Amino acid sequence: MQRICIFVALSLCVAYGDESCDRKEMEDTICSLCSQRKGIQSGHQIAFFSYMSKNVPINTISKHKTLVYDRVETNAGKGYDARSGQFTAPESGAYVFHTSTTAYDKSHSIIEVVKNGQVKDIGWADAMDHIDRAVASTMTILSLTKGDVVLVRVGLLYAGKYLESNQYTRMSFSGFRLS
Repeated sequence: MQRICIFVALSLCVAYGDESCDRKEMEDTICSLCSQRKGIQSGHQIAFFSYMSKNVPINTISKHKTLVYDRVETNAGKGYDARSGQFTAPESGAYVFHTSTTAYDKSHSIIEVVKNGQVKDIGWADAMDHIDRAVASTMTILSLTKGDVVLVRVGLLYAGKYLESNQYTRMSFSGFRLS
């Protein structure tokens, strides 16, 4: 592609009789533009932000159940699947993931950030012994290969009424590629 661009540009100079056409300068400019274009195409943005649209009753979850964040605000790169709750890396690189979990009135839950079946981070929203909210968040930096899967699931301990996601607080799962 680059050779074709250089040939076309030089042909235009010759066709119009432009004597001031500097071949080396033109090649450098075209090479620079082609490199910029290639970088933009291969390095597009990957980022997502999802949250749960309603509270999650504790009696509907179980150990290692994947949490499905059904509302998607951003999904650049189309890596997050709101049906399964899984993020599949569209490209290799370093990624940052964030979760936010709220337990409400004598409720609690451990959540796990999992990459390809391996637990990478753990958070515990613990309002188990008091009437109030407890919020836990995680920020996890992972090196992913294209096709790796990251998800959030229920951990070993959970009990109480519900995990809260409403107009006061949101349970969320988000991430983006650093490089």
